[in-house]
Amino acid sequence: MRSETKNGITLKFPDEVGFVFNPCLFIAEGENMAHMQLTMTDEEGNSADVTYQAFGNGCYADVREYVQTFFDTMAFGNVDYQRVVKTSMGKNFTIKVWVVQNDETEASFEVSVFYIWGALKIGGQETYNGHRVLTWFRGFPFSFGIFSLGGSLLFCRDGVPDRFENTDGRGVYNVPMLESDDCKSFFTIKDCTGAFVAMTFDSTFDMTFKYSGGGEKTEKLRINVIDGEADGYYLRWIDRHGFYCYYLFKAGEESRKTTAEDKFVRNNLLAYDMSYGYEGYTGRQQQMSREDTIPVCAPLVDSETFDMLFDVATSPCVDLFAGYDEEGTPKWISVTVQAGTYKKSTQVLQDFICHIVMPDVSIQKL
Repeated sequence: MRSETKNGITLKFPDEVGFVFNPCLFIAEGENMAHMQLTMTDEEGNSADVTYQAFGNGCYADVREYVQTFFDTMAFGNVDYQRVVKTSMGKNFTIKVWVVQNDETEASFEVSVFYIWGALKIGGQETYNGHRVLTWFRGFPFSFGIFSLGGSLLFCRDGVPDRFENTDGRGVYNVPMLESDDCKSFFTIKDCTGAFVAMTFDSTFDMTFKYSGGGEKTEKLRINVIDGEADGYYLRWIDRHGFYCYYLFKAGEESRKTTAEDKFVRNNLLAYDMSYGYEGYTGRQQQMSREDTIPVCAPLVDSETFDMLFDVATSPCVDLFAGYDEEGTPKWISVTVQAGTYKKSTQVLQDFICHIVMPDVSIQKL
């Protein structure tokens, strides 16, 4: 955390980058404090005010729930597969803080924090925006996410420099792979300006970051390319770091579960017959519900890929690829992943299996 002192008041506040589902802490310390007021404004001009009362010589504020509301209007399914786009997964916030003392004197502060729609594991076991290995199944839409301070990306085809993509300013970017990006086996994505940095814990207490690392021609991603795969269930989801992920799973046997939702209807008029409609004839209001569940498997994946795939089981946004429309735009269907226990072995390769639940099937009601 960073800190600043004015008029005898010390304010501790997050580092340059934070996650909205981790603590977003502002801590004021000093004598005779009455309350602390914060005004949070995002880069689009939206703002929110919140006031916290002081206790003793301190005031503690965790504003994560307020920051989360700035992301409520995101359109998760709006992904451009033709050009590099700065997504709304990350926003820069200007936060003004006023700490008022009992004698009505105050200390004012203004800080800037870039918040990402995501969360980080406690304990320093993760690196945000570090090196990753992804898989692109050619013929399916694919993109990768990356945090950038602004600069250029170098695409290397089978290790040979091929083309550049530019990013404009700090943000979380979604970068598509195009059908013209052909190669024998893999692409590597390199930061050729030093603007793409990996961020690790400065403190496990508040889980925010200082910029670190970077350098010329630093490899950030390796994208293994697989051709000739057409069968299976192709899923897209958002991982805990706010990046889109993709994978083609093998399908198992589909399970269809039906549930009765009958209700007895008492007929106090005449006998049960068709003169009072179907309900009068049977004495019941009838409806069945149906749930289709499909087991899917990623066979023999390594430990790093297993961890990447596990995020599909916890992601609140999972989509199933449903082909292309007449204009060549990908179509997606929202699905959910069945909750359960996932065991990760110590073997070099193992299967990752989960169960996806298809959208509700509409059924008549009588």
